[in-house]
Amino acid sequence: TEISAGSSVTLSCQLYSYSYTGVSCNDWIRSEGIHLFWVNQAGVKLNISDSRYQISAPGHCIITLNTTLLNEDDNR
Repeated sequence: TEISAGSSVTLSCQLYSYSYTGVSCNDWIRSEGIHLFWVNQAGVKLNISDSRYQISAPGHCIITLNTTLLNEDDNR
């Protein structure tokens, strides 16, 4: 897809866990203290309070980021 300033972009990340004990991914992540989150290019965690980013996490194993690209994003 072509991206440019003003375009809305949605990214989704899902963690899969293959467990032989029948433990769900959500339970496994909670027990291990793992948290999914989005970072910028510098590795800084994106702040959910920043109105530019809409971050949703319907479960512990999936997280979605939606944002509208700006000129300073340089199409990245």
